Amino acid sequence: MVGEVSVEEICRVLSRAGIGIRGDELKAIVGSETLNLEVFVKFCRSIVSTEKLRQESVIDNDEDCDLKEAFNVFDIDRDGFISSEEVEKVLWRLGLWEGKEAEDWKMMIQKFDENLDGRLDFQEFKNMMLRRNVLVS
Repeated sequence: MVGEVSVEEICRVLSRAGIGIRGDELKAIVGSETLNLEVFVKFCRSIVSTEKLRQESVIDNDEDCDLKEAFNVFDIDRDGFISSEEVEKVLWRLGLWEGKEAEDWKMMIQKFDENLDGRLDFQEFKNMMLRRNVLVS
C-alpha cells in the first residue's frame, strides 16, 4: 500500500543494521504486516530508545567489571570485603604506603562504609571510586 512500510522491508533494514529479527516475530510485535508513517516513526523511536538503553547497560557492565577487578586487588582474603589492613598491605606492596598512617585508611573506609561494619563491600567500594557518598539514614 502507498504510504506504508511492510514488515519485510523493516526486517531488511534492521538486518543491515545488525538487528536480526524474523518477519513473523516483527509482525507479532507491531500487530500488522504494514505500518503507516505515524506508527513507523513510533516504532523507529522505540528501537532507538531500546538501543540506547542496551548501550548504557553495556557501559555499566564494563565499568562494573573494571571496578570488580580493582576491588579484587584489595580483597586479599577474598571474603567480599576490603578492610583497612588489606588497603595497607596492597599499598605497601605497591610502594605507595609512604608516610601514611593506618588511621588514614580507616577514616577513608569509614567515610564510605554505609552499613558501618568497618569494611567496604563492592557497592561501597564502587561508590567510593565513583565518589558517591551515600548517607545512611
